[in-house]
Amino acid sequence: MNDIPGLAPTNLIEAHEASDVSAINGIVSLANILRKRGLLNDAEASAMYESMSLPLGLPKYAENPDVQDLQANLDRLFAVVMEPK
Repeated sequence: MNDIPGLAPTNLIEAHEASDVSAINGIVSLANILRKRGLLNDAEASAMYESMSLPLGLPKYAENPDVQDLQANLDRLFAVVMEPK
C-alpha cells in the first residue's frame, strides 16, 4: 500500500478514524430517526448500543484512552436516542 502516492501510514490511520466516526454517526442518526417514527423500540435500540459497545470493552482495547473516548462518545450519542419521548 505504501506504493500509492499520498497514503502514508498517518493518512491511513486518519482515514480509518474518520470512517469510524462517520459510520457511528450514521448508525446513531438512523437509530434516532427510526425511534422517532416508532420503528425502533427500547430493546432494539439497547441491542444496537450493546453490539456497538461490545468490541470496545474487550481486554485488547478497553485500556486504550482513544477507545475509551470512543465509548464515551457512543454513550452520549445513544443517550439522545434513548431519552424519553
